[in-house]
Amino acid sequence: MKKILIKNGIIITVDPADTVWQKGWVLVSDDRIEAMGEGDAPAAEEGWQVIDAKDKAVLPGIVDVHTHVCGSLFKGMTEDAHNGFYGFALPMERLLTPENTYTLSLLGAAECLMAGVTCINDIYHYMRDTARAVRQLGIRGVLAHKIIETDLAKIQFGDYTRIPDEANARVEENIRLIEEYHNTGDGRITCKFGPHATDTISVELAKRIAELGRQYGVGFHTHVAQKPQEVAFLKETYGLTPVEYLCETGLMGHNLTAAHCVYITDNDIRLLAEGGCTVAHCAEMSGKRGNLMPVKKMYDAGVKVSFGTDWVTMDPWTNMRMAIIVDRIGGCGLDDINARIALRRSTIEPAIHLGLGDKIGSLEVGKQADIIMMDLDAPRLRPVFDEPIPTLVYNANGADVDTVMVAGEILVQNKTLLKADMGELLRDAQQVASELYDDYRAGR
Repeated sequence: MKKILIKNGIIITVDPADTVWQKGWVLVSDDRIEAMGEGDAPAAEEGWQVIDAKDKAVLPGIVDVHTHVCGSLFKGMTEDAHNGFYGFALPMERLLTPENTYTLSLLGAAECLMAGVTCINDIYHYMRDTARAVRQLGIRGVLAHKIIETDLAKIQFGDYTRIPDEANARVEENIRLIEEYHNTGDGRITCKFGPHATDTISVELAKRIAELGRQYGVGFHTHVAQKPQEVAFLKETYGLTPVEYLCETGLMGHNLTAAHCVYITDNDIRLLAEGGCTVAHCAEMSGKRGNLMPVKKMYDAGVKVSFGTDWVTMDPWTNMRMAIIVDRIGGCGLDDINARIALRRSTIEPAIHLGLGDKIGSLEVGKQADIIMMDLDAPRLRPVFDEPIPTLVYNANGADVDTVMVAGEILVQNKTLLKADMGELLRDAQQVASELYDDYRAGR
């Protein structure tokens, strides 16, 4: 049995009591936390690996509730562009292939992992190839294939013509993903159905997907009310809001991740709270676009909210800060959002939502050892007092992550990725992205 003893660290458990030990230790046996405590660690036995975490914070890995790791392709390409989403990103996605999706997914998953994310909840094209990347790097993944029923390149022109063959092929691909990858990789990979958005999937197809989810015993991941165009299309076509669409189709429920939910009504907020789904609050991406959820009303109504980074910038630490900023601009007080709440909405709460709360999301005996260590020896993280969580949330970034462990396996050590050659990974991703961009500009 492999044993790893982490000692002398500031232990931030994110347990129900938010216990913090200024000096503590964690003993990992194989994939689980066997014991932990405050003060001096027990004497290490022969064969144990010992990690001295002096000047480091030890905490549970980040659970990122909404990602598109392959979307790292679009860094810097959409944020300052007029109509960059509908007019550029969605049309360019048509050029993706299984192989370049794999390469770009390695890049995005590596970015997440090195920033302390140990579990992603991802929805995108060619998800079996993202699953290959997830399995290679060792990160935990909850994966859904993007199901669409329209030509995403044409919806910028208001063309929502349904394409049944495309829809059927993508449903079958999502089923194949589930049958091949669900509960694989020693349980690190689980799968869902991924109806893309409320405007790109008809009510009829959404009902079919909801039934398939029940048949396979898996949940759903989708985009909801992220653009005014989406809201207008749903109203004109069905007389529904995007949230009402979720209720009408059977997608609404505790096993649904509903990303964004920006353009919603007071009645929508009530339905979200009653329906029990989790809203993915992607504050940094939303802040860049200037499109913010009505967060105060949502928190007051009891809507479940967890944090996701979305794409292009996948640093959970800057995302936590942005969430606090935009929430407070949106009328929230200290009891609605603060550093401790932000950390919980990035760890244990999304873990619970994804059905993994008994395994990950906090440091507790018996849970799987998804653990990160943050290096506190940086000017931005000194001084540290008796409340280390605000110091980290308000000042840290992904570059401060020193060590990352998933299910007891060390995947990042001394800020170095262990399961792939970073130089090769970066070169391959740059080449693939440049070729895609050149092809797009050439109209190929």
